[in-house]
Amino acid sequence: MAAFDRILSGIPEMDKALDNIRLGDNVVWRVSDLSEFRLFMEPYVRQAVKDKRKIIYFRFAAHEPFITDIPEVKTIEIPLSHRFENFTVEIHNAIEREGRDAFYVFDCLSELQTAWATDLMMGNFFRVTCPFLFVLDTVAFFPLIRGKHSVHSVNKIIDTTQLFLDVYTGEKDIFVRPEKVWNRNSDTMFLPHIFEPNSGKFRPVTDGVRSSRFYNILGKLRRGTDDRNTDSWDRMQRSDTAPELTYQTNVNIFAIS
Repeated sequence: MAAFDRILSGIPEMDKALDNIRLGDNVVWRVSDLSEFRLFMEPYVRQAVKDKRKIIYFRFAAHEPFITDIPEVKTIEIPLSHRFENFTVEIHNAIEREGRDAFYVFDCLSELQTAWATDLMMGNFFRVTCPFLFVLDTVAFFPLIRGKHSVHSVNKIIDTTQLFLDVYTGEKDIFVRPEKVWNRNSDTMFLPHIFEPNSGKFRPVTDGVRSSRFYNILGKLRRGTDDRNTDSWDRMQRSDTAPELTYQTNVNIFAIS
């Protein structure tokens, strides 16, 4: 298939709003909880299965797996250790073996800092992996947990990725605000959108009531973010309850206990 060809996400109204996800796109979803990522990942996987795509799931994190018991999905388990280079090379070798036009789901990027201690390394991993996926005309979904990373690390990801989408869940609504959509534009693309999982509706917020709900959620989340310029390593060292770091020689373990 040709680079930048449109693909289906499994959510038709989101495809229309974003002028489609394209081959080559890395799609990062910043969420407060991984259940929010599943709302968008699961339709994407179902659609990829329907379209007979090659689908690969990279499994490396401690959280519950995103994909189980779907025979069309190939799961590749990569042990997560403190060795940044080894882990990254293993991921890249697997991507190279799968070749062009593959569709990917990655475990949560935020889990990488449990092994590497600093979230700057997480940003570095993304900066070297995203372009590799791009040149192979793949599509990849990544979740990122809000509030766990410095603005410097998040900006590395935003600068590198093609789509960066913020998800916010309120009492009544689920909102998506596109932070970045590369090489596409429309009059409403960068407005907050409201998503209804049951109906599949994905529409820009244009009324005052829902706008007020969205900015109320945003205001609550922004309170208590004084550490947004601080790396996770510095926050941990500064904490009164900083966990003890343990390193076990001759074993690829760098654990926080």
